[in-house]
Amino acid sequence: MKYIAVVAFALTLAACAAGTDFKKLDSNQLTYGESTSVDVVQKQGSPGKTGTETKDGITYDLIAYVFADAGGTPDKEGVTPARAQAFYFKDDVLVGSEFSSSFASDSTKFDESKISMIKENSTTLDELIALMGQPSGEYIHPLVAKEGERAKVYVHSQTTVSGLEIIARRKELIVSYDPKTGVVTQIEYNEIGAE
Repeated sequence: MKYIAVVAFALTLAACAAGTDFKKLDSNQLTYGESTSVDVVQKQGSPGKTGTETKDGITYDLIAYVFADAGGTPDKEGVTPARAQAFYFKDDVLVGSEFSSSFASDSTKFDESKISMIKENSTTLDELIALMGQPSGEYIHPLVAKEGERAKVYVHSQTTVSGLEIIARRKELIVSYDPKTGVVTQIEYNEIGAE
């Protein structure tokens, strides 16, 4: 779903220092299913990128904030540190957001080797967070297939720039859950690029 975000992230990093630095807009500052793009821009300022993205045949409007600084401290040796936050809208209503950072100070790195320990129809949200840490995003329907469910989102992107070669990697874990029971209903893991 997020190949365009990986490419934008990598191209931004190629400039060595690009974008305007920003702080993550926390989910408690917005209301999924109610907040609009104007609400996000009022809180976060002018976005660095706008556009659309299609998933499962549904097109969403997207606004994103991206910052990279080759002189910053990365969460892994050799990585150009960057952070990005994207917001997804359907009919100008917020249906999802995700934050990714490879800066050491606010890294969203997570351990994908623990995903097998998450069990559908058994693992609770508290157990998920104890296992994987705090999520860096949230989705609601229609980004989550089943109406009434939500998803906790874990995203980490990293880019290595060596001369003219740009190597980008993105991994995302989307864990759907029933907000009434707090129990995981579906797990989706995607990885793009190489480490």
